Order: sequence, then C-alpha cells, then structure tokens
Amino acid sequence: MNHNLNFTLECPPDERETIVIAIRAAGAEVQREPTRDIDWQTVVVVIDEIGRVATGVTAAIALAEKIAEKLNAWRATMRRQGKTPRAVLRRPGQPPLDLSTATDQEVLAWLLRTSPCP
Repeated sequence: MNHNLNFTLECPPDERETIVIAIRAAGAEVQREPTRDIDWQTVVVVIDEIGRVATGVTAAIALAEKIAEKLNAWRATMRRQGKTPRAVLRRPGQPPLDLSTATDQEVLAWLLRTSPCP
C-alpha cells in the first residue's frame, strides 16, 4: 500500500532548482506537471509501507519532517544571503503557505496537515 503527500510549489525560476534539489534530498519525487504557470512544481511523495519505516503514517510524518528541514534550511540560506525566500506551498482544501513569512514550525505543521476528504 502506498501513501501520497502532494503539494504545489510556486516560486521564481531562479530559485526553483535549488528548492527542487532540497526536496529531492529529503526523499521526495518532484513531478513537473504541465501548467500555464511555469513557476509551479508539483511535489509528489510516494511512500511505500514496506520501506525503511514500519508504517505509512510514520513514514509520512518522517518525510514531512525531512522536507520541512530542507525547506527551512533553504529559507535560512536565502536570508543569510540577504534575499527573501520567495515561494508558496499550495494544496487543495488548505490555505497557501508563504515561505517568506512562515515560521519553521508553520512549515512543518502545513506539511503534516491533511486536506479534507471530498
């Protein structure tokens, strides 16, 4: 059985690859879906329950923590360089999260929140 963690990342082209590399380093698969807005990337994380972590829920939490860690490290690097981290996380049924103003805890909480069932 697989579990998915999906969200969309909206960011400027010059920052996109750095963020995508960071997310992939956390163990996520990044899919580039055709859209009218080329600044959006869909991040699809497929977790196989037979993998390194015993249960799918535990795996989803661990992966969300890794992704949050990578995103927060990227944001800190941008700020040290005197830049504003310009990226927004989006998911249906959930308010967007602006990474330029969110706290580290808000990033993790947003990734852990599940969208309501239809």
